[in-house]
Amino acid sequence: MLSRYIKIISYSYSQIFFSKNIVLGLVVLFISFFDFWIGLMGLLSVLVANQTAIWFQFNKKNINDGFYGFNALLVGLGTAVAFAPSLQLVVIVAIVSIFTLIVTIVAEAFLGKYHLPFLSLPFLFVLWTIDLSQHTLMRIGINERGVYHYNELYALGGKWLVDAHNLLTTIPYPFFLKEYFLSLSAIAFQYSEIGGVLIAIALFFSSRISFTLSIIGFYIAILFYQFAGISYHELSYTYIGFNYILTSIALGGIFLLPSKWTYLWMLILLPITVIITFASSQLFYYFGLSIYSLPFTIIVILFLYFLKLQPIKGGFLVEPIVQYNSPERNIYNHINNNERFPVPYYIPVSLPFMGAWQVLQGHSGKYTHLGEWKEAWDFVITKNNIQFEKSGDYVEDYFCYNKPVISPANGTIVEIIDGIEDNIIGQVNTLNNWGNTIIIKHSDLLYSKLSHLKSGSVKVKKGDFVQKGTLLATVGNSGRSPYPHLHFQFQAWPYVGSVTIKYPFESLLRYTKDEGFEDDSLRVPDILNYNIPQEEDRVANVETNNLLNTAFTFTPGERLKFLKLGNNITQVYNNQEFTSELEVGVDAYNQSYLKCLTTQAVAYYKKSGAEFSFVSFSGNKKSVLYNLYLSLYNVALGYYQDVEVTDSIPIDNVLSKRYRIVQDIIAPFYIYTRVNYLLKYVEVDSKFSPSEIKMQSSVTVKNITGKKEINSYKITVSKKGIELIKE
Repeated sequence: MLSRYIKIISYSYSQIFFSKNIVLGLVVLFISFFDFWIGLMGLLSVLVANQTAIWFQFNKKNINDGFYGFNALLVGLGTAVAFAPSLQLVVIVAIVSIFTLIVTIVAEAFLGKYHLPFLSLPFLFVLWTIDLSQHTLMRIGINERGVYHYNELYALGGKWLVDAHNLLTTIPYPFFLKEYFLSLSAIAFQYSEIGGVLIAIALFFSSRISFTLSIIGFYIAILFYQFAGISYHELSYTYIGFNYILTSIALGGIFLLPSKWTYLWMLILLPITVIITFASSQLFYYFGLSIYSLPFTIIVILFLYFLKLQPIKGGFLVEPIVQYNSPERNIYNHINNNERFPVPYYIPVSLPFMGAWQVLQGHSGKYTHLGEWKEAWDFVITKNNIQFEKSGDYVEDYFCYNKPVISPANGTIVEIIDGIEDNIIGQVNTLNNWGNTIIIKHSDLLYSKLSHLKSGSVKVKKGDFVQKGTLLATVGNSGRSPYPHLHFQFQAWPYVGSVTIKYPFESLLRYTKDEGFEDDSLRVPDILNYNIPQEEDRVANVETNNLLNTAFTFTPGERLKFLKLGNNITQVYNNQEFTSELEVGVDAYNQSYLKCLTTQAVAYYKKSGAEFSFVSFSGNKKSVLYNLYLSLYNVALGYYQDVEVTDSIPIDNVLSKRYRIVQDIIAPFYIYTRVNYLLKYVEVDSKFSPSEIKMQSSVTVKNITGKKEINSYKITVSKKGIELIKE
């Protein structure tokens, strides 16, 4: 319970910078106590708001991440700045903290409909309310602290803090650097260069990208001041520079994936923020109110909503699908997931046949796969690169003729064309271009079409629900087909003749053309995930191995127990001794995960068809779960001797911050570090009824200095479970 409160408190402070970093949060907490009463009231507001949220059982994750605490924190700090220390102040802060929570929950509900952040809107609304009522609160004195600044510093940190403050103020450094530090400290309602320096250091170690953006945002604003003829001294007595810092971090790397485009857009958005700053200052002057963080809040919400109104999403400015509150993690995971799972909400589909077939014509083919119909395949069966036996003058001579065609995924039959006779070899039927055809609906915008089927071979009827692998028909030579083959395509509409869409197959075996096609069992194929087969590739579905499939089938609510002895990790059952226990769960977004009940580490995973793969990991890297994540990152659930499965792991999940400082800084522009995963199938005790399978996996880092292996594992999968040996 204590550790949870420490995290909630620290995250409430670090969320000011959109971060979930304990060290950054504790540094901001420390800086807030440069004025003891300001710091105390800030801490009180965080405790009251979060405890109220806990009592009312609001979103547990949002509470733990500090989302319900940072606005209350700002209100507590701002209220303490305005009023003198008193019992009445304590009561007022507690009350307005609850008020801020109420406004926060309502703002979250309203803006959440548009997938927009509420930012500091609750803070602004509540603190303006307090400012407007300030002169009527007669029994609460106006704050006169700050007159004895050195006494306050001495009371907080002793002589060393006073000396550090004096040293920093006497160092000759540029005026603009001083204003940068003061603007950072102003975020915590302090006016202290040393406070700004400490926050800058903590911000750097929590996120190199956020630190870089804070500097870029501030100095773009300064340059615009110079360009527009605005007095720089506005920054000194209005403390508004933090608006530029927060805008740059928010739009440069948090709510948008950091890239060269977000950095370039700062050249436009920061001048707009400056204009909003002075326009709103003039307006609020008549009400005697400070604008606080209003300019930052306006420009961030407006620009994010502007992007959501784009007719076509994606472009140059991309919002992260999963928000990790870290620019580095956002970009590394986005790039990694884009490579591994090119379709965000993927429905697993397999090849629509059994055995190994060759791609005779692929996407953008030589003959018919052109224009809007370019994303399609023609599949045939070949032996020694030949499609037929005997003379090839009859459809029966072709190896693929009358072979089964199966459903590539679960779905509903929405269209059937049958009764078109096969063509004589070499002739085509242009009147009935697609020939006998079946169209299956897999989702609202995903349909598969199978064409040139044999007349009278269709085994399903319109409206039938079919499962993956269901026999649909057999291959024929109907329609625009000079010789037997299976035409297959994905499309977004249920009509014969609909244009094609690019969509990958889930997992498949590929035998490349230069290996010869005589006997698949004598050759080692590649295993490809989420792949588009290319022309002349010989491909087949991965056939699942029951032992592997069972070992990697987890049921929500199930508890997995592991015993760790030295480098050995063994799965145990019943009442046997164990050192770690993992719980299988599914979150509100229907995503499966494993959670270590000891360390609270969490690893999300996907299992569909013939593949098990981890998606992300967060938490303690000393846990057993982290070893499972690295060693079993991607497992094809079919056994193929000596086959290698390759993949890539987000670098922030493997390399510590100190090893990637330079990479983090330039990550929005160039990724030169790769973490590669390799799994090899080594041995099986029985090909037909296995009881034990042995594999090896390794994790290597590749960068400009070369390639280095950092982890390797020997893995045994048996009927008893999973056993790892870390080497």
